[in-house]
Amino acid sequence: MKLHGRRRRTADPGPQPEPLARREARQYAAWFRALADPTRIQIVSVLAGADGPVNVGEIVAATAVSQSTVSQHLKVLAEVRFVLAERRGTARYYRLNDACVESFPTAADLVAGKTPPAPAGQSPVTPGPHDAPAGVTIRPMTAADGPQVLAIYQAGLDSGAASFETQAPSWEAFDASRLPANRHVAVGGSGEVLGWAAVSHVSDRCVYQGVVEHSVYVAPPARQRGVGAALLAALISSTEAAGIWTIQSGIFPENTASLRLHEQAGFRVVGTRQRVGSHHGRWRDVILMERRSTTAGQD
Repeated sequence: MKLHGRRRRTADPGPQPEPLARREARQYAAWFRALADPTRIQIVSVLAGADGPVNVGEIVAATAVSQSTVSQHLKVLAEVRFVLAERRGTARYYRLNDACVESFPTAADLVAGKTPPAPAGQSPVTPGPHDAPAGVTIRPMTAADGPQVLAIYQAGLDSGAASFETQAPSWEAFDASRLPANRHVAVGGSGEVLGWAAVSHVSDRCVYQGVVEHSVYVAPPARQRGVGAALLAALISSTEAAGIWTIQSGIFPENTASLRLHEQAGFRVVGTRQRVGSHHGRWRDVILMERRSTTAGQD
């Protein structure tokens, strides 16, 4: 029997949840895209079940996938910071990024409207100890660090592989030209500065407000320990939180260690500026690299 003229009653649903913010949705989408491959899922499962960081050879043995394929998939996972790399001697070891894992929602949670945790890197925080080598802490740079920062800067310039510059500036000049919210130092257990990273605007024009040029320098005794990678991770986190969408840098072709470091941090080669400047009496090329954020500047 049909009942005409009566409306079906439903229970009061109560307050509706707020829609997922666009920025968070983009971050989750980037993670889901990076994981949308069976081999990458295998690699993640290997890393998740390991007692500590593992190298490419161990992943190859566990998955029966070629080394070149594993390396390519690790690059994709590292670009979205789901996997972190650290150097031990001449080898590179990989592990899951705990910050990403802890804030990673399931697709079912998002579809069901459950409130997910905030994506890692959405606030201006410095990576914790899990993002730095043992015994090393990444923290914001202060004026008190100035003498050590400039000494490391000068050591890099003296190597002839870091910059066209030959003399580190005064602290006053350094301080005036670098953005204060995006400066980081790596410090050892005794409080000594092992390296630093900072950025400067590439232009005063407002259309380039989200584009910066960065520098990362590591003291000679602290190189090949993962210090540079940890500093770059902190720099990327703080610049994205500040709405900066592009980080760029010019690197000498001979500086292969820096080129590899930046590639593993998600930078890509834009091109080569041939014989762009004279350095110690000879004209040198510069490789221009940049990293475009997957979160900042996407609206």
